[in-house]
Amino acid sequence: MPETYSEKLECRHCRNIAPMRVAGTVADTKEDEQQDSPPVAYGTLYELLSCPKCEQITMRSGFWHDGMEPEEWSTTIIYPSERPRIQGLPPDVEREFRAAEQVAPISANAYAVLLGRVLDAVCDDRNASGKSLHERLTDLATRQEIPGNLVGMAHNLRQLRNVGAHANLGDLTTQEVPVLEALCRAVLEYVYAAPKLVERVERLVAKLKGT
Repeated sequence: MPETYSEKLECRHCRNIAPMRVAGTVADTKEDEQQDSPPVAYGTLYELLSCPKCEQITMRSGFWHDGMEPEEWSTTIIYPSERPRIQGLPPDVEREFRAAEQVAPISANAYAVLLGRVLDAVCDDRNASGKSLHERLTDLATRQEIPGNLVGMAHNLRQLRNVGAHANLGDLTTQEVPVLEALCRAVLEYVYAAPKLVERVERLVAKLKGT
C-alpha cells in the first residue's frame, strides 16, 4: 500500500518544515440516519504523522464528514504542545534562537554552541562592551540589563557552550538539553519578555485610570 503524506508542516520536536508521513489514522465517527438517503458519517478524525527528519510523532485532529475534500479538512495539532514563544525578541535574536531549537534533538553539543550565538546576539543588541562573551555579559550585569544571579546563569551557559565547541573538553548529552534551554530562556525572558509585560500592564492600568 503506497504511503501518504500531509501538506508541509513544522515539526514541533525539531522545527523541520516538510510534508510528514501519515503513520496512522483513527476515526471517531458516527452515522446520521436519514430517511430516503444514505447514512452520513461524521465526527473527529485523528492522524499520526511521522517527521521525515527526527522521526518523532505528531498527532492532529479535526472534524470530518462524508463528502469532505482533503483540502477542506481543518486540523489542530494536539501533540506535542507548542513551546511558548518568548515575546519581544529582536529579529536577529529570534533567528539565532530558532536555529538552536532545530538542532536540539540532533546534537546537544551543537545546541550549546548555537545558544552561545544567541547570547552573542543579545550582547550585540544591547550594545554590550568587551572583547569576550564573558566580558560582555559582565558589562550587561554592571549596567543592570541582567541581574547578578542571572548573569551567573548566563556564564554557566557560556561554559557549556565551550564544552560543546571543543571535543577535548568532553561531550554534552541529551540530559543537558533541558538545562541549556532553561538557562537561555531565563536570560531572554528577563531581557526582552519581562519589559514587554511591564509595558502591557502599565497600558492597562493607565486605561483603567482613564475610565
